[in-house]
Amino acid sequence: MSEILLDSQAFFHNLTYISKHLHTHSTSTKLALVLKDNAYGHGLREIASLAREFGVQDVFVKTYDEAQVVREFFGSITILYGEPKGALAPNMAIAINNKEILHSLAFGSKVELKVNTGMNRNGIDPSELEEYITLITQNGLELFGVFTHNGYGDDLGDDFKIGCENFENIKVAVLYICKKLGIEKPRFHGLNSSGTLRSQTITDDLVRVGIGAYGYLQSDATPQIAHALKPVASLWADRISSKILPKGAKIGYGGKSVLQEESMVSTYDIGYGDGFPRINEHTKLYTACGKRILPRTSMDCFSCVSDAPRICVFDNVMPIAQAFNTISYEVLTHLSPFIKRTIVRK
Repeated sequence: MSEILLDSQAFFHNLTYISKHLHTHSTSTKLALVLKDNAYGHGLREIASLAREFGVQDVFVKTYDEAQVVREFFGSITILYGEPKGALAPNMAIAINNKEILHSLAFGSKVELKVNTGMNRNGIDPSELEEYITLITQNGLELFGVFTHNGYGDDLGDDFKIGCENFENIKVAVLYICKKLGIEKPRFHGLNSSGTLRSQTITDDLVRVGIGAYGYLQSDATPQIAHALKPVASLWADRISSKILPKGAKIGYGGKSVLQEESMVSTYDIGYGDGFPRINEHTKLYTACGKRILPRTSMDCFSCVSDAPRICVFDNVMPIAQAFNTISYEVLTHLSPFIKRTIVRK
């Protein structure tokens, strides 16, 4: 059956590369790993085990359910979206974007307050800081962190710098409010992979590394760094059947692929039902070994001119992302969780 192989050496290489940059430009900032959406499609439990092996202590997940999967792996787990379905374990915190959730959390729960610094997606307005922190304190909750998401780390222009400056001002305001209320300083974080790798001075308590850990960085600001990272995941498909077909034979729905010569054609067990993009007659896409995937692909399989018992569909998703005018994140996170993930140690 189809399988996703996870290159442990590539994963450790990426974390080491980012850590070296971090240690060069900061004295005490920690590297935290983003594991949301099934570890960007790589497999939550598998990547969590590798992250723990590397020494990662702090992670971010999407939901309470994801937190439960990795609860024994890390010292600190922050849930980015939704409300917890039960009590939060001592090593868990919940991100706060609105007041309503504050009234539903159990006494003593850890929270991380998200603040909008210019992306205008989630996060409270900076003018609401004192109101929220006071409410958190009154409800008997622990202000574990204050964070933002600088959404301009990939982009040229001044927006990234402005976002960083806004967050520095927020940190000053938070420290003043905490002193006024007599509560401990929370941890601060605002940089993602690209934001981290373009910053020459990092003063936050941690950085949230996501896509960079998995080997990709689509950044106009630091394009040279992307080449230093190594893709972690490769997708493999197994042969279902093979047949020798004559010149002129039509293949697949609509007969859009027509053989130009007699060929050995095989089908392989990956299709759009597995989260792999549907390839039609307007898209040219090739496997990692250069075999064209013949359109149209099906829900559960694709065809190509090959007789190999197993074929590497991709070892780098960028050609696929470019073919479909999207980004690496989308291709990776769409991969079905039912595909087996296997850690490879070379």
